[in-house]
Amino acid sequence: MSTIVAAALSALLWLGGYGLQPLPILTWLAPLPLLVLAAFAHRKALFATLLAWPLGQLAMATYYHRTLQIPLPVVIAFVLYGTALATGTIGLAGALLRRGRTATAILATPALWVLGEYTVSLLMPNGAWWSLAYTQADVRPIIQLTALTGVWGVTYLLLATPIALAALLTAGKRATRTKPALACLLALTVTTAGWATWSLTRPSAATGKLRVGLVALEQTEDGLPLDQPSGQELLARYLPRVQSLAGQGATIVVLPEKVFTASPQALAAAFRPVTNRGVQVIVGAVQHDGGTARNVAVVLGPAVRTYAKQHLIKGLEDDWLTPGDDDLIVDGRYGIAICKDLDFPDLTRRYRAHGATMLLVPALDFTGDGWLHSRMAVVRGVETGTTVVRAAAFGRLTVSGPTGRLLGEATAGDAQLLVTVAPSAPGTFYGRTGNWFLIFSLVLVLMAGRRATRRRPGARGPRSATGRLPSTARPR
Repeated sequence: MSTIVAAALSALLWLGGYGLQPLPILTWLAPLPLLVLAAFAHRKALFATLLAWPLGQLAMATYYHRTLQIPLPVVIAFVLYGTALATGTIGLAGALLRRGRTATAILATPALWVLGEYTVSLLMPNGAWWSLAYTQADVRPIIQLTALTGVWGVTYLLLATPIALAALLTAGKRATRTKPALACLLALTVTTAGWATWSLTRPSAATGKLRVGLVALEQTEDGLPLDQPSGQELLARYLPRVQSLAGQGATIVVLPEKVFTASPQALAAAFRPVTNRGVQVIVGAVQHDGGTARNVAVVLGPAVRTYAKQHLIKGLEDDWLTPGDDDLIVDGRYGIAICKDLDFPDLTRRYRAHGATMLLVPALDFTGDGWLHSRMAVVRGVETGTTVVRAAAFGRLTVSGPTGRLLGEATAGDAQLLVTVAPSAPGTFYGRTGNWFLIFSLVLVLMAGRRATRRRPGARGPRSATGRLPSTARPR
């Protein structure tokens, strides 16, 4: 019964705490029933985890297969990988707690999950999509950790905290478990709170402000040909909106990804009534050049410049579009990216290293993932101290500041935003140093594995379920 209860509770908590629009508190609690069980019964905890993780991933597995059109065998393999990672993490934490290695269990075991997440980001074509960290994107004090460690530090904290709570809940009267658990929990809390306080209160060093506009209107399909009646009708609906934003002071207006199918020159002519007023318009389009098609963001202004999407969606775009391989920074401080590009932390770090302090991002999304995908972009901004302006055709329009504060948000369909931003801010430690936390995590995992298999000096031999020494170990 304990196995069934632990599996059911964790599965339900993962369903609510890890998905397209999770409840942040549930993510912290999801592993707790399994960890409590693992502190007493190793095999039961492993079996419960084997049940809990796949059940908790049902909603996301459906999204992967039906929305992203990932082949079913790949989805199954992905769920099995997550199951193995969850089982290994729970099992290692339980083994360390039972051996009295409380501090090691709390501080080292979460690093196993961190390394597992990073491995997925390398093996799968979706970047850092899979991270638990995005569940906390609306909890600004927590997400400030990404400016220090990237998403990996938030994932670490999401595992370390429930392990510490499990140690306290299973300690009973054993001070050898209570004291280190309390000490670790206090250290994690003070470190996180201290960093968050400093991050959220440090001087922004922002100079100058500008007004940016975003527009996303309904259309029958993406990439409507500009030279066809359907494209002209869409242009006739977009132009008044863009002109209205320009009239209200917007100097930059961002439209979604794949609005039109057109050449940069045709788009420049179409939006000339606006760009002649000194407004820069960023339009997502499909550009055909001979036998090559590209998903591009066209920057219309004093000069016409084109950025080609570097990270295409596997199975939906890579079979007919050619990826780009060049970054684009406009006016020395505005980086251009498209939708899925922001799933990759290295791209935003590269932009920041070359002077970009604001990202202008046409995007698409798939309606149901509007919250999740927009929050990935918010986290990219916090990681590097960058303002992110993102307009998604079937998701959300968002403008977020360098600390993750949402300056404006609207649901796409027939929506527009006008937001004042300060497009300069100090860089971040993670933006400058990269994935240093992964090296730290590897050291912790090696230490945890060594201690999990080594008995503490002076520890007694194995006992039976009744608490007595087995008959083979009793003195005659």
